Amino acid sequence: MFHIFINDEEVICESKIQIDEEFMNPSSIELYKVYPKSWKGTNKLLTDYYFPQDYSKCKILKDNKLYFSGIVKNSSDMELNPFKPHFCSLQILDRGTLLSEGNTLDYVIKDKTVEEAIIQVIDSISDYGFVVGNINISEDDNTLIGAYSTLDKAPYDVFNYLSMISGTRWGTRMIDENTTAIDFYSPELLETEGIIDYTQEYFNKNKIEKLNYDYSTIDYRNKQIMLSDKVYSNISQEETKISDGVNNTCQLEYKIGTLLNVMVNGNYVTLATKDQRDRGITADIYYTPSDNNIEFNEIYPYGIPIKVKYIPLVKGRQIIYNNSEINRISNNLNINGTISRYENRSDVLSSKELEKVGQSYIKFKGLPKITLNITARKDFLKLGNKYHFNSPISELRKDYLVKSKTTHIFQNSELIQIAYDYELVNSFDTENELNYFDNQRAKTNGNIDEGETITRNIDIENTASIIFNNLSIEEITITGNNTLNNVLDSPLIE
Repeated sequence: MFHIFINDEEVICESKIQIDEEFMNPSSIELYKVYPKSWKGTNKLLTDYYFPQDYSKCKILKDNKLYFSGIVKNSSDMELNPFKPHFCSLQILDRGTLLSEGNTLDYVIKDKTVEEAIIQVIDSISDYGFVVGNINISEDDNTLIGAYSTLDKAPYDVFNYLSMISGTRWGTRMIDENTTAIDFYSPELLETEGIIDYTQEYFNKNKIEKLNYDYSTIDYRNKQIMLSDKVYSNISQEETKISDGVNNTCQLEYKIGTLLNVMVNGNYVTLATKDQRDRGITADIYYTPSDNNIEFNEIYPYGIPIKVKYIPLVKGRQIIYNNSEINRISNNLNINGTISRYENRSDVLSSKELEKVGQSYIKFKGLPKITLNITARKDFLKLGNKYHFNSPISELRKDYLVKSKTTHIFQNSELIQIAYDYELVNSFDTENELNYFDNQRAKTNGNIDEGETITRNIDIENTASIIFNNLSIEEITITGNNTLNNVLDSPLIE
């Protein structure tokens, strides 16, 4: 039997309960006609009002073992008519919702591998009960991060970003009623938990009532174009300004990614950001990352040369192909087989990481999406695990991720019935919404400032056209990561 407790008080609800679980997203439960068990057999439903506060603790026991731990989010449908019972309805979410609702982050992840970055983020939110779970990332996916600002980003957004640049998947897992583990893995390293066999014996054993599939190419692509309004240029820019003896500011041609040094009348001067100045740090020159203005601590006499060396922010573009898929479609149709999508990501400042995000799209969206839908009376598949479907149809004979699970419970004092709906996907694509916040919001929030644009462009494929240095055009070959060892001279701390 299932027993429900809110703030350690057992409650009773309508006999039908539905638990919706989705990988990478909080489980959601809606309870109807809820009231304390202690009220049963009394007239308190007419005289009193059961009203648990939001963010109250909820736990569900199955056969006296912890089955679910979560948080009361919303209550509704309270009947205030004094002649009717005062039931209420509650929405419960698991603790994964705190990844998008809790404190935002405010530090730079710099010169760390993806695994080190994951551990750093989890450590910073450990006071919410999150701990490091199973991290199983391949050496190729465990890429080095040049610099990534987490300023004002929710942990959920940062985990999604780390997942995108490494081509990994991640999810949460309940340890106990106060502790939630965060797991990351490369799909190819995930062990197959078993085989879904297409036999009458297997169906009878697991009480499978329905199994069907959907085959979709709605989100398919074999060419991915990634755009970014701001990436660090691979070479520095030098400009010389002449003081007019009147103003204490000057404007650079490009927006500043990193201010390297400034020479005034042949002498190097000290630098600080304007945010650092507001915190009491004194310097000769002040600037703001992603702005093209610098400010002097004093007005220099007329005619003084001011030589500025900096890394500008320029537009970035990456194109990723899946040539085997392009050839497959071309051979089928005897025409161009390219199916192209593009996306603008202003949360990516590194050209290499922009490429990694594009590769992740090709990896998870670069094949037709097959969804298996299974209904069973036995709980035989585990959310977030990988299973192989031994299908009689060769096109369906693949590995699948259990993406979602819905548990339907009907119980009263004499009877309990449980049914399970599973959704499995071959693409391992789990992109979705979290707690009614669009997880795409990270894609429109830049690492430095929001709403900033620049007019120059860098096309990053095999070669790049870089337009600066007094508007001359230079052709170069990009051979490595388009980042610097010391990229963010900002008030953020690691």
